[in-house]
Parts: sequence; C-alpha cells; structure tokens
Amino acid sequence: MVESTNIHLAVDLSFYHTDFVWREPGGWQGYRYYGPEFYKDIARLANKGVIDMLFFGEAAETPENYGGTHDAAVRLGMRWPKHDMTPMIPLMADAAPGVGFGMTMSTTYHNPFHVARLFASMDWVTGGRMAWNSVTSGYKNEAANWGFDELLPKSTRYAMAHEHMDVVKKLWRSVEPDAIVYDRVSGEFADPAKVHLLNHHGEYFDVRGPLPVMPSPQGQPIVIQAGQSPEGLDLAGEHAEMQFAINRTVESMAEHRRGLDEALIRHGRSPRDCGVLWSVRARVGTRAEVAERDRRFVESLPPQAGMIQLSNLLGVDFSKVDGSTKLGDMLEQVAEQRGHYGFFLDAVETSGPDMTVEEFGRVYLTDQAATVVGTPAQIVDQLEEMHDATGRNGGFILEGCIAAPDEMREFVEFVVPELQRRGLSKSSYAGDTLRENLNS
Repeated sequence: MVESTNIHLAVDLSFYHTDFVWREPGGWQGYRYYGPEFYKDIARLANKGVIDMLFFGEAAETPENYGGTHDAAVRLGMRWPKHDMTPMIPLMADAAPGVGFGMTMSTTYHNPFHVARLFASMDWVTGGRMAWNSVTSGYKNEAANWGFDELLPKSTRYAMAHEHMDVVKKLWRSVEPDAIVYDRVSGEFADPAKVHLLNHHGEYFDVRGPLPVMPSPQGQPIVIQAGQSPEGLDLAGEHAEMQFAINRTVESMAEHRRGLDEALIRHGRSPRDCGVLWSVRARVGTRAEVAERDRRFVESLPPQAGMIQLSNLLGVDFSKVDGSTKLGDMLEQVAEQRGHYGFFLDAVETSGPDMTVEEFGRVYLTDQAATVVGTPAQIVDQLEEMHDATGRNGGFILEGCIAAPDEMREFVEFVVPELQRRGLSKSSYAGDTLRENLNS
C-alpha cells in the first residue's frame, strides 16, 4: 500500500472535544462541538500542513466503567458526548480539497453490506478520500447499545471481523472499474456482465450483492486496522492497507513492525502492503517548558482523572483498585475485560511492571503515546529515527493533546516545514485521492 518511503501524516480527532481538552486555553470554547465550523477550520489547517488524513475513532457508548455509573464521564466530559461524525466529513472535505478522512465502523455490530455501501458512497462524496477503520469493538456498554447482553468473546469478534472484511472487499469489487458505459446512443448505462453477485453464505453473514454503488474513485476506500494483539496483527496481515499503533518506545515500535511483517508474509502479502501510522505527541519547546505545561494541566484536573480515563479505556473499574497496585499485577484483570489488552501490555513492558496504576494514570493524561519534545529540528530528528527503525513504511498520527487545535497548529506551523525542508514529507498533495497521497 505505502509505496513511498516518505513520512505520512495524520491527526486523530476522536477526542478533540472531550477528555478535559474542552477546558483549556487554545481549545474550542468559542465554538459548539456539534457544529461544523470547528472541524472545518481543523480541515483547513490540515490542508495547509499537507496532512494526509484526519481520523475519527468511534465507540457508540456512554462509559460507565468508573464507579459503575456514567456520572464521572458525563460530569467531566470524558469520552462523552460522541456524535456520529459521518455528516461532518463531507463538510470538512469541501473545506479542504486535499485531506483524506478515516472513519471507524465496527465489524461486530454493522452488517458488511451497510459498511461497503456507506464507505463507497462517502468515497464518491469526498472525491476518493475515504478510509475505513475496521474495529472489533471492545467496550461493554457499546455491546449493550447494539443489543448484546455482554461483550462477545474476543475470538468470536475476530472471527467475525475476518469474514466481515472479506465480504466488504468483495462487495467493493463486485462492480468492475469499467462497468459504467454511459452510451447515450445505445441507451446502455452499464454492462451487466461486469456487475457480480456474491451469494455469500458464511458463519456470521449472508450477503447476496452486488453493491449498488459505482466503482470507487480510488479503486476502493483505504482499509485501516488498529489491533495490537496477536489477533489484531493477524487481521491486519490479511486485510489492512494501513495500521494505527500505540507504542511508547522505538524498540517496541520495531518489535510491532516485525510482528506485522510476519503476519503479512503469512497471508501471502508483502510488508510494503501495509504501512503503520505510529501515534505520537509532538511538543515544541524545551523539556522543562513542556513538563511545566503538563504539570499545570494535570494539577487542574480532579485527582482521579487518570483513573477515570483508564477505566474507560480498559474496562476496569479503577475506583475499586488501590492506587498503589503495580501494573504487572493488573494484567490478568485487564485481559478478562476482552478489550484493549494489547495497549496495556505494551504500557507494562515500556513503563515497567512495578509502576503503580496511580502513577500510570497521571502519565496517561499527557503521554498516551510516544512523546517527542524539543525544537522543530529535534522533533524531526526523533521522528526520523522512529521512521528508520520501522522500515520507513507509513508515518505518524498525532494523538491526543491538551489544547485543540493549538497543538496541531504548532505542529503544522513549525514541525511540518522542517519535515518538508529535509525531504521527509511531501510539500504538496500528489493527487486527488487519499490512495494517491499515501503512495507519494
């Protein structure tokens, strides 16, 4: 998928409006989160920085993991509210003609025909700039909202995902690229021989097909997958063109890349067939300046803020966990939740099993991913080191912030010019589609 060795850039907008960011100077207080102007301005900023993709995660739930109720999440604005961002993307695409858009939809709760049709249609609306982030959904309340009494076992969710993604891709291919004839003389709109039934009858899904959407402007929307567990790597190895990964050190990034490469080869694919966008926080300033900014941010929050965030992510009620408990002693309890175990395992390995959950909660508030700090040149030095260590196969997605969109603006105005000056990222969009830009 990623034919070039350039650094590709994306921004995670999933929680730009929540997780205490709404309180901070440089945030979006002057806007209304549910209106388009905030997001259209972000899209224009991304266009200025030649950002490949803006990304929206999804979890259709109101978290109740901390304390067993939704009180903490709603009162503090933690992962709530969570609008469906599908209607926002066409407005952003119109405001920023070069930027691509990643949107999340679950293989556990959505029929593959619906996913295939929606993303193919959105690809037309955006002029070929859509990506589908396929997730198996690891939140108990989300399962309840979709009518499940409990979260399905991880093995079941991943088995469903393999079948689901296979069907979606077949639906996208069910109308051949040259099926549309448009012959006004003969009156033939399309060639029926180039529109194909699926007649898929699988273990989890039955889909007749074909897809009633014209061929995608970019062949098919980009397929993204974000699982870091062995099951997630295997799913990406078979189906994904791009992966998101949260690894906190260069060493763990390289290890993740090796695991992904092995999965790709196991499924008869090349390591170049799937790039990785590594989650980073880029902070312009001295380490002392950045540490002071973070200290003020953390001290402005309720003391249990970190534990609330971890509860929402990992499905564990940390209101019932002694803050002095070591991370290494939480592995079994986190694994039982059937959720984001891969992330937690990487955190234990990189932060150390003896770090307490209270300490990690404070760290997580500002360092949810790998953090790069310094002058623009120093930041680019660190990004280039990560890029080289992982095969120059993908790039970076800006993860989290304490001022939205000010941290993104800082990156676009100071770091991107240094990346471009060194020839590490492109200075203009290569084409009209997201696929073209990810391959340039």
